[in-house]
Amino acid sequence: MSKKKKNKRQRPELGLLGFILAAFGLAVMAYFLADRRGHPYGATLSLIWLYVTGVTFTLGVLFFAQFTAPMRSRFGWWEGVRLIMRHYTGLTTQFVRQPRPDDKKRQPSAAVVPRTDIPISLFTMRAGIVRSYQALAITKGNSFVRVAGPGFVNLYAKEEIRQVIDLRVQLRQQPVHASTRDGIPLETSVTVIFQVKHDAADRSQAHLLFPFDKEAIFLISYLQSVNVEGTSYGWAEQLTPRAAALLTWELAQYNLDALIHYPSTAVSPLQEINRRILENLQGQPDLRGIHIIAAKAGPLKLPQAIQEQNIATWRSDWQRKMAIEKATVDAEMIRRKKQARARAQIEIIETIIQNLEVMRQEGESELNQVIILRLIDALEEAVAADSPHALVPHRIMAGLLADASAQMQARLDDPLLPSGQGGEGSRP
Repeated sequence: MSKKKKNKRQRPELGLLGFILAAFGLAVMAYFLADRRGHPYGATLSLIWLYVTGVTFTLGVLFFAQFTAPMRSRFGWWEGVRLIMRHYTGLTTQFVRQPRPDDKKRQPSAAVVPRTDIPISLFTMRAGIVRSYQALAITKGNSFVRVAGPGFVNLYAKEEIRQVIDLRVQLRQQPVHASTRDGIPLETSVTVIFQVKHDAADRSQAHLLFPFDKEAIFLISYLQSVNVEGTSYGWAEQLTPRAAALLTWELAQYNLDALIHYPSTAVSPLQEINRRILENLQGQPDLRGIHIIAAKAGPLKLPQAIQEQNIATWRSDWQRKMAIEKATVDAEMIRRKKQARARAQIEIIETIIQNLEVMRQEGESELNQVIILRLIDALEEAVAADSPHALVPHRIMAGLLADASAQMQARLDDPLLPSGQGGEGSRP
């Protein structure tokens, strides 16, 4: 039941042919009518009814024509009349060319034309309003005729829409499988950002949201390619395959270490590759109608084994740096210990010499015992908690004590000391 209703809704209309048949039916009906006395009106009433029907139809078309075209002028009114008449004649043509049910079974199904990008009225009434980011490449036969849109577009006789051009900024991305010069496989991607070329200095299109160059539309409309499977690719699908091929060739010129390990102050190899790819695309003559904004390679994805090897290399390098740093710190600790030991010895000797000078001035007789006591006091002061040398280990302080005792003994044996305060005779 639903299938029958669907077929009923899709039944084509008669269009202008329906109006002609209706007018002819009224004329035939009027021809056989008669007055009260039984005299037929004949052709006179038929002509009157045909005239009235024609005038009514014409006035109706003129009335609705002022609401059809967006232009509010005599030209817009006339364009509205043309659109309405074209619509009715188009419906008649479709009905006449409608194949019979038997022919439908024998003929292959026609290719479906995508009509989602532009208004359906461009296919039915051959006129419509194109969106602000679209432009139409119009052809007549095999020749490019003009660029239409955005806004109200009217297709003239034998004109066809070759291509719908999107004027917005486009972004396309494609995965890339490549290899480095040393044979390491890589997985990455390439992204291209572009739009239709336009002249910023052209003030004639300042009112457009997306200005464009009409010559660029002509170049883009013929920028198509077909793959081995017969699939056609438009202008927006032409850039990423070329950028992917260029990226594959560029990556093959580098070793893996050159791509990954480079000085932090130097320019990244990927940045250089992106710059060369962009310059190459911009220099291709068949892409002159496209303004290529950027071409970028994505992050490099390495095989799992290569990643583990790089991590191991990175770990060993940092372990080596840690070992060098640890050895440097140990050497610095040893140097500081020796420096602290020498400074402690110097302070002890200076303290004892100062005490000797004081005892000379006071004339004390028991010099050996006093020296030993002063030596013990100096050592205790050196290892005290509030001393700056308290961090010196006790075994080092023991060595310092032995060294200081030997030096003091040599000092006491010095013949330059006064009698009774040094030498063999003064020892107990």
